[in-house]
Amino acid sequence: MTTQTVNSDTTFSNLHVAIDAEKNVPLAATPVAAHYPITELSVSIAFLLIVVLVGIAVTYQPIWIIPETGRYWMVRILSAVSTLWVLFSIYGYYAAKKVGFCVREQDITLFKGLIFRKQITQPICRIQHIEVQRGPVDRKVGLANLHVFSAGDVTQTFVIPGLLDGDAVAMRANILAHKELQHHG
Repeated sequence: MTTQTVNSDTTFSNLHVAIDAEKNVPLAATPVAAHYPITELSVSIAFLLIVVLVGIAVTYQPIWIIPETGRYWMVRILSAVSTLWVLFSIYGYYAAKKVGFCVREQDITLFKGLIFRKQITQPICRIQHIEVQRGPVDRKVGLANLHVFSAGDVTQTFVIPGLLDGDAVAMRANILAHKELQHHG
């Protein structure tokens, strides 16, 4: 144990932390909005349909005649791209179901990933600013993304997606109030 007295009112301690898996309690992740995964899947499939329709229109349009072998390969390429797109969309759907977060007194933690799980923790005292962002689809379905920016470079920034609009605004206000309390005392 290392303790150093700075003055009569303040002491600094930097104790050893026991790394024991049995004593560590995992953080409880709060899931994002229940309709976030299906919204992500719907947007992805809608975009795929637009790409396929444009591809079909280009392939079979009457203005610029494409030879039969060109049409054959265009159809095969569209089929392959569509298959991969659907597979990635399904993966994205299940990955979106695994997104969660945890807000504690001193930090915010983001949990994400389906195959490769990732846990990102950001101390509240390092947060520079927070933004609530809503795209057109997010506004339509009542969702928002909370962007947390911290001191450091771009890699120190993360996004909590799929929050209910009111929850994102309340979380932002709560974090900013807690940060102000920590800063001023």
